[in-house]
Amino acid sequence: MIKPTGIRLNMLLAAALLAAALPIAGCGASGGSNSSSIKQQSYADDGLLGRTSSYPRIPGRHMALNYDNDYKMMSTTIQNLNGVAGSQVTFNGADAYVTVKLKPGLDAQQRQTVESQATTVLRFNFPRYNIHVRTVGGR
Repeated sequence: MIKPTGIRLNMLLAAALLAAALPIAGCGASGGSNSSSIKQQSYADDGLLGRTSSYPRIPGRHMALNYDNDYKMMSTTIQNLNGVAGSQVTFNGADAYVTVKLKPGLDAQQRQTVESQATTVLRFNFPRYNIHVRTVGGR
């Protein structure tokens, strides 16, 4: 073992003091003239770090914004399915009754497939509603 001498001992003590002083110094000013430029922010206790305050249209669980927005979203969601010409949505509380208008020329199996796809897509995207789908047209 090497015995510390005067210069080595002084350097070792200086390093130990510096290491002990760093946690005490902290990362920011806590009361001087510079503290006015750094302001602490707090978020609402909403589980989303305050996003509901800055963007109030974030839908929560089991919460519908309004039937008009849900109607538009449902219509847009099933519009891209193959064989769909249009749709009509009616709400009764937690029940959504969707009438899918089919393109002409679909046989019975294709009508059943479109109805099944529409039901699956709507139930996945709108779990807050009990979805009831029926089809019209397509003959």
